[in-house]
Amino acid sequence: MDSSDHERELPLEERVYSSESPLRHPLDFVRSAWKDLLNSRDLAWRLFWREIQQRYRQSVFGFLWIMIPSVVTTAIFVFLNEKSVLNFGRTDIPYPVYVMLGTLLWQIFTESVQAPMALFESCVPIMIKINMPREAPILAAIGQVLFLSVLQLFIAGGAMLYFKVPWHATVFLVPFMILVLIVLGSTFGLIMIPLASLYKDVKEGVTILLRLAFFMTPIVYPPPQGWPYSLVVKLNPVTPVLQATRDCLAKGQMVDPQGFMVLSLVIVSCFILALMFYRLAVPIILERLGA
Repeated sequence: MDSSDHERELPLEERVYSSESPLRHPLDFVRSAWKDLLNSRDLAWRLFWREIQQRYRQSVFGFLWIMIPSVVTTAIFVFLNEKSVLNFGRTDIPYPVYVMLGTLLWQIFTESVQAPMALFESCVPIMIKINMPREAPILAAIGQVLFLSVLQLFIAGGAMLYFKVPWHATVFLVPFMILVLIVLGSTFGLIMIPLASLYKDVKEGVTILLRLAFFMTPIVYPPPQGWPYSLVVKLNPVTPVLQATRDCLAKGQMVDPQGFMVLSLVIVSCFILALMFYRLAVPIILERLGA
């Protein structure tokens, strides 16, 4: 018996679609979601590799575009600070390193917000025609941001070596903390996918909000102490993750490790809920877009 005969004998998976809400059987819903998540790994890899190739295929600078925005942003704010155009105050580490690390981490966060929406949008025509795992674009988006993060860490390490910032043992915690930052951004991206898919204005609005949030996060300035600016920064969910990651990388300390662990658990829980929300919303989105 050859392989083709064996493949013909394999039973096809039977799926029954019903108007009944999947949440009426939560265990079956979670079990099905987990199964589709595992089955989407190969497709997610193909989507990831396709996006990387398309993004840098006809680019002269290629992967240098990952570094250019952070370098340019750092140069601008260092110039403004040295010329006293803007007075950001003193930082515990050299100001160029402070801005560079903050900008790199912020770029990782923004990519993790936008990548799920972009990957889902590119896969919509395929998902309308065939029954592919809905989680594949999300896994591909997270993989894309992880790839970006690895390159960003090399850039951060180069900046620290250039300005002679000492290394600490806490640097081994940084990959885990960056993963928490990616999960946080992906949570926002998952929540925004339904609206961004149905209304193109939402995607543009998210871009504008991220630009505004840049100035509400202590990226180029130390955390303010005066009210109400201190309250605005503290209410920003990105602030504690970004600050803790930068401190572990450049200062070798974390102000509140227990609080960070609790925050990490909350972020992961929110991500799981957002993934469930995404799974429930996708059939409705595809029905609207395919009508």
